[in-house]
Amino acid sequence: MEYGGGYDLAARRKNATRESTATLKAWLNEHKKNPYPTKGEKIMLAIITKMTLTQVSTWFANARRRLKKENKMTWEPKNKTDDDDEDLKDDDGKE
Repeated sequence: MEYGGGYDLAARRKNATRESTATLKAWLNEHKKNPYPTKGEKIMLAIITKMTLTQVSTWFANARRRLKKENKMTWEPKNKTDDDDEDLKDDDGKE
């Protein structure tokens, strides 16, 4: 990373706002039994919160980790599906 040359990605990083966090918390509260948003739900939440898809995914992973650590929630782990790997593969289906 170059500092001062306009290439420092950390300088452009935005923190989550109270509003965006409240939106994500509200979704999580409504889906306590299965706190795993689908890709479509993540896209919708990313648009609403003005966050990237990666930021939304990371927020949910961290939120589930915090809740599990505090023993506030228990749920069945999400079964990995082919859909989860869809964006990691190229046109030939290779990763």
